[in-house]
Amino acid sequence: MVLSILPAIDKAATIQNVREFFYKDFPRLVAQSHINLSYIQSPNFNRTGNKDNVRNTQEDQAITQINAKDIVIETMRIINNFPKEYKVIIKSGFINNQTNLDMCDLIGCGSTKLNQLKKNALVYFADAFTYIDLHVYKDVTGNEVEQ
Repeated sequence: MVLSILPAIDKAATIQNVREFFYKDFPRLVAQSHINLSYIQSPNFNRTGNKDNVRNTQEDQAITQINAKDIVIETMRIINNFPKEYKVIIKSGFINNQTNLDMCDLIGCGSTKLNQLKKNALVYFADAFTYIDLHVYKDVTGNEVEQ
């Protein structure tokens, strides 16, 4: 038995969570943030806030935009610090919606290798992303645990 300080994850379910994040949540966050992803290189946004306790619809919308902006910027920062192959896969395949063939050409590998790299890149993202936990955990018996 191998001891680990990290709980065991259900890789297939975790991979599915990350796919859903990139296919469903991330495009909405980008839209809410009003950020053009092509301009994010080294994000340095100056945020000035209103500390009044009065809340209104415009303020709520601004807070949503700031939160979405934070998540989008953090997501891109994380991806930009990935190993090269993982970065290419996530950016090309999940953000820019390029084909597997395009990604194979960019990385210089075949489809079988690409599929394994994709899975690894998605688990790597789940490990690196801290805004929400995208992992699905296993209990000590190896069964999936509800979060």
